Amino acid sequence: METLSALELVAIAVLLGQGGCGRLDFDLRANDDATEPGPDAACLGTGTFTDIAPVSAINDATTQFGSFLSPDGLTLLWDQSDGTHERLYMTVRATRTAAFPAGARIPGTFPQANQGDASLTGDGLELYFDSDESGGSCLYRATRATTAAPFDPPVALVALCATDATAGAQISADGLTLVYNSALDAAAEGDLYLTARADRGTEFPTGKKLMGLPTSIGYPALSADRLRLWFEQELTGGALKIVSAARISPSDVFSQLHDITELDTDGTEGDVSFTLDEAQVAFASQRDGSYDVFTASRPCL
Repeated sequence: METLSALELVAIAVLLGQGGCGRLDFDLRANDDATEPGPDAACLGTGTFTDIAPVSAINDATTQFGSFLSPDGLTLLWDQSDGTHERLYMTVRATRTAAFPAGARIPGTFPQANQGDASLTGDGLELYFDSDESGGSCLYRATRATTAAPFDPPVALVALCATDATAGAQISADGLTLVYNSALDAAAEGDLYLTARADRGTEFPTGKKLMGLPTSIGYPALSADRLRLWFEQELTGGALKIVSAARISPSDVFSQLHDITELDTDGTEGDVSFTLDEAQVAFASQRDGSYDVFTASRPCL
């Protein structure tokens, strides 16, 4: 019998405490062990987020969104315009309690087109993002040999781009699971899809739609055990809010939908991402006038 890790035990306890229902056939193949940032492997962030604050060193009069916080909480990605196209940026801090410094463009060769919604594997060697280089929005992957090297020219993930509206790719820390949004079945933001591969030398196959969720949603984040999901939902009139969902096992349908009310203040919140222990979050919000990147934290138990 496979031994459950501390993170898995806490996750199961949280879900059962919420009164979840479903088949108790837990699939432990999806555990994400690519990064072990100290206490992250032994605790799980739960409860209400506090210490909500703008990332002052990167926020300015230019719109910043497409935020992504790396699994270890030390790297922050976002996109903003250079006056012609949306470009990808990053900043790195030494510890999770330090403030992020001013960042710079992600080094590498990127399309001469809009780029957005980037995410990184835990080792920092694979970058996923969306671009309209081909005319419609498609997902791309760029790789590099070491974190000191620039990214090689990206390749389009054509198996995932069945329409002209595929975006919001967020890669798991181990690089084996990818969630994203596509307008295959709905207007507006669309629906969420998941694709998985056996190893990082294999291409991702066509994704499968995640069921049990509302429509007009996008830009997802998935927990390492694939039991918790966060995304932004577009409401009537164009407002946005951050919503969470849960399921009892990776083979079940998502349910238990909840608004994250402490983050949703003015109907313009989205682009959510979490550290591996789910104790820190980054998101985009227009609460200060234009879209900026914010972070928040909660206890890790």
